[in-house]
Amino acid sequence: MVLTHQYLRYAHHSVWGVVASPTSNILLLKNNVIVCPALEKVIVWDARKNVKLNEMSEGTSTVTSLATHDEKTIAVGYEDGTVRIFGLTSKLSSVVLSGHTSSVTVLKYDNTGTRLCSGSLDTNVIVWDVVSQCGLFRLKGHRGPINDCVFLENSNVLITSSKDTYIKLWCLDSQHCFETLTNGRDEVWSIAVCGGETRLIAGSNTAELRVWSLAQGGELGKRKSGEKVVQCELLGALVRKSKERVNCLAVVDGLVFCQNNDSTIELFKLKSAEEQEKQLKRKRKKLKNSSTVSPDEVSLDVDEEIVYMKTIKCSNKIRSISCRAIKKAKGGTKLCCLFNNNKVQNYTLTPDLEHQPTTTVELPGHRSDIRAVRFTSDSSRVLSVSDGMAKLWSCKTQHCIATVECGNGMCAVMAPGDQYAVVGTKKGEVQLLDLVSGVKVSSVVAHGGCVWDIAMRHDSRGFATGSADKFVKFWEFVLVEGSAGEKSRIGVKHVKSLQMTEDVLSVCYSKNNKLLAVSLLDCTVKVFFTDTLKFFLTLYGHKLPVTSMDISTDSTLIVTGSADKNIKIWGLDFGDCHKSIFAHDEAVMKVAFVPKTHQFFSVGKDRKLKQWDADNFEHIQTLEGHQKEVWCVDISGTGDFVATSSHDKSIRLWERTDEPLVLEDERETARELQYEKSLVESQETTIPGENAENEAESAGKKSMETVRAAERIMEAIEVYRQDKSSEEEYQEALKVDKTAPPPEKHIILSTMNISASDYVLDVIKKVRPSELEESLLVLPFHYICDILVLLNEWLLRKQSVELCCKCTFFLLRVHHNQIVANKVLVNVIESLNKTTRSVVKEVKDVIGFNLAALKFLQLDQQDTNESFFKDFTGKVKDVKRKKRAVLKTVTSG
Repeated sequence: MVLTHQYLRYAHHSVWGVVASPTSNILLLKNNVIVCPALEKVIVWDARKNVKLNEMSEGTSTVTSLATHDEKTIAVGYEDGTVRIFGLTSKLSSVVLSGHTSSVTVLKYDNTGTRLCSGSLDTNVIVWDVVSQCGLFRLKGHRGPINDCVFLENSNVLITSSKDTYIKLWCLDSQHCFETLTNGRDEVWSIAVCGGETRLIAGSNTAELRVWSLAQGGELGKRKSGEKVVQCELLGALVRKSKERVNCLAVVDGLVFCQNNDSTIELFKLKSAEEQEKQLKRKRKKLKNSSTVSPDEVSLDVDEEIVYMKTIKCSNKIRSISCRAIKKAKGGTKLCCLFNNNKVQNYTLTPDLEHQPTTTVELPGHRSDIRAVRFTSDSSRVLSVSDGMAKLWSCKTQHCIATVECGNGMCAVMAPGDQYAVVGTKKGEVQLLDLVSGVKVSSVVAHGGCVWDIAMRHDSRGFATGSADKFVKFWEFVLVEGSAGEKSRIGVKHVKSLQMTEDVLSVCYSKNNKLLAVSLLDCTVKVFFTDTLKFFLTLYGHKLPVTSMDISTDSTLIVTGSADKNIKIWGLDFGDCHKSIFAHDEAVMKVAFVPKTHQFFSVGKDRKLKQWDADNFEHIQTLEGHQKEVWCVDISGTGDFVATSSHDKSIRLWERTDEPLVLEDERETARELQYEKSLVESQETTIPGENAENEAESAGKKSMETVRAAERIMEAIEVYRQDKSSEEEYQEALKVDKTAPPPEKHIILSTMNISASDYVLDVIKKVRPSELEESLLVLPFHYICDILVLLNEWLLRKQSVELCCKCTFFLLRVHHNQIVANKVLVNVIESLNKTTRSVVKEVKDVIGFNLAALKFLQLDQQDTNESFFKDFTGKVKDVKRKKRAVLKTVTSG
C-alpha cells in the first residue's frame, strides 16, 4: 500500500474591516439602528454609540438585498438566489426560501408582512408566503433583471420595473399582467408610489422622473368586462438637476427622495390635497376670462403637484439610502446614506428641509483598498495599510487597536519590537509610524516614483525598498535622540543604492541574508549578493512582469508569481526552473512561503487563496471567501495563521487546523461536487399540464437540497415497505403457528421508538416548506402510491392536517392522469375525498371558534377600558414621568 502525504487543513477563521459593502441596500430602523450588508454577513450597527449590535451570517454567498416590515425580522437576499429571514437579535436564519437561479436584486414586504416579493437577475418575480414559508407563484414576463417592485394594498396589485425598459402591473388575484407601461428606450431603475397610491413615479437613465396617475378599479367579481384593476395614465415628467441615472426612489411623509448615481440626493415634495386645491383655484381664477379654455377643464401639471425643493450634496458617492419620519413634536426626517467607500452616515432633515450630518460609522474599516497586511512578531495583531491610513487590529477580537494617518500606502513591514511600522507610499516616501501613540514619526522622500515593495533584512537591522524610479535603496534603523523632555525614538538612515535598468516591482532577501532578489518590469528576476551587490543569477521565463516573490526558509527555493497567471519554482543554487504552474485564472498578486516548510500560498485577482507544495508541485487546497480581487497575503511566524486583504476592503484570517488533508480525498470531493452541479443543471423539472409560456408558474427550484430530500423520503418509504411486509408475514405465520416470534423492527424505528408511518411523516416534516413540492416532484410514481395511502392514514388520525392537505392536493394535480388510470388507488382516492373534507371542516370550525373568542375578549377588554392588545410603553412612560415630578418636588422642598 502506497502511503500518501498528509497535510493539515487551513480553514476560514474570521473576517473584519467591512462597515457596509455596496452590494445591497441599507435599512434605517428606530433608535438609530442601521442594518448594513457586509459581504456574506449582515451587520446591525448602533450609529449613536458606534457599536456593533449583532452579526447575522449563514453561507458564503454575498448579500444583495435587504427588507423589513416590523423592524423585528430582516429578509436577506443573496447572490445565489436564496432568501433568508433573520430575527434582528438572532445570528441564524429562521426561514429559507429558495426559488431564484440568480442574484436577488430587490425584496419588498406588503403592509401585513405576510407576503414577500423578490426580484432577481433571472428576470423572474416570486411572491412568497412568509407564514407558510413557501412560494405562492412565480411571475414571468420581464426580459431583463428586476430592479424594483411595489405592492398596491388597496387593489392587491404588484408593480415591477426592469432593465428591459418596462413597468408591469400584476393582478395578484388572477396572477397575470394586465398593464405594461413603457419608458421609451431607458432602463427603469426604481419606482415609488405616493399620494395614497394615486401617483407612480419612475426613475431611469434620463434627467426626468416620469409620473403616472393610478385610479383604482372595481373589486374582483364586480368589475365590468374589459375594466382593469388599476387605470394608469401618463401625467408628465419631473426634470432632475443631476445628469446621472437614478439609483433609488423613497417616499416619506410626502417627501420624494431621489438618490442619483453620484453624491447627490434630490428632494421633491408632493403637495397636500388642500395645497393642490388652493393652487387649482388660483389657476382657474387666472384663466377665468379666457374664452379658449373652460375653468372646469383646467388641472394642475405634474411639476405643480410635485415640486422640486433642494439637492443634498454628500461627501462621497452614494450606493443606497433609507429614510424614516421623526415621530416627535419637532418632526422632520432621518436619512441614512451608504457610501461606496465603506462608510455609513446619518443626516437629520428639519421640517424646513435643512439638513445636517449627525452620526457616522467609519472607524471599523478602511475607506479604500488595503494594499498590505503584516503580522506582528507574536501573531496576535495585524497591520493593514491603505490610502490615507494604517490600522492595527487584534486577531482575537477583530477590533481596531490603533489608527495612524499616512500617505497612499502600497507596502509595509513591521519594525523590530512591533512598536513601529515602515510604510512605502505611491509618492515615493518611506514613512515611519508609531503604532502605540498613533502618530507619524517621520517621512522621508526616498524615491522619485512609487515604492512598490519593502523587504526586511532577517537580522532586523535594516530593509530594502524597490521603486518605479529603477532604484533599490538600502536603509538601516538608527536611534534618534529626542529633544528636551522627549524620549529617544527609532529612525531610518539611507545607506546605499543599487540602480537597475527597469522599474523595480518586488525585492526579497534570502533568510540567510546572503542573497537579494529583485524583479523588474522586463519580466526577469535578478539575484545579487547582499554584501557586495554583485550580480549572481538571472531568472527569466515569465511572459509578463513578476508581481511578487518569496524565498524559502532554508534559502534553497524561490517562488515567483506573475501577471501571466503562472507561478514558477526556481532553485537558488543554479537558477534552474523546477516547475512552472498555471496557478490562477487571473494575475497572481502575491506569494509567500510558510515558515520552515516548502509549502507556499498564492493570491490573485480571481479572488482565491491557494496553497501549494513546492517539493511535489502539488496543489493542496483552494480557500474561497473574498468577493473581489485579493491584493496581498501574509503568514504568521509559526505558520498557524494566514491573513489576506482584498478590493472588497475586508481582512480575512485563515487558521491551520488539526484536521488532516489528503489530496486524493480532496480531488474526489471536487469531482462529486461537479457531478452534483451538472446533475441539477442538466435536468429541468416539468409539471404536467403547465404551459411553459404561462405568466405564472410554480415558485420552486430544483437543487441538490431537493434531490437529497427526495432521497430521504424514498429511504423512509422503503423502511415503511419493509416493516409492512414483515408485519404481513408475521400475521400469516400466526395462522400456522400461534407461538411464532414477532418480527424484529427496523433499527431506525427501534431507535426512535416510533411506527413506520410516523417515521415517514417525520421525514416529510423536516423538508423545508419552500422545497417540499420540488422534492415530491422528483419521486417516481410507485412511491407516490405509498405516499397517498399514508396521507389517508395520517388524515384519519388528524396528524399534521395542513401539511397532509398540501401534499395531497399537489400530488393529485401533478399525477392526475396516472392516478385516474390506476385501479388500485380508487378506494384510496375515495377515502381521501371524504376524509379531507371532514378533517378540513373540523379544523376550519376550530379556527373560526378561536377567532370569535379572541374578538369577544378584545371587545370585552375595550368595554372595561383596558388596552389588552396594545403596547403599554406609553403608560409606563407616564408613570415614570409622574415619579420624576414627585421626586423633584420632594428634593426641591
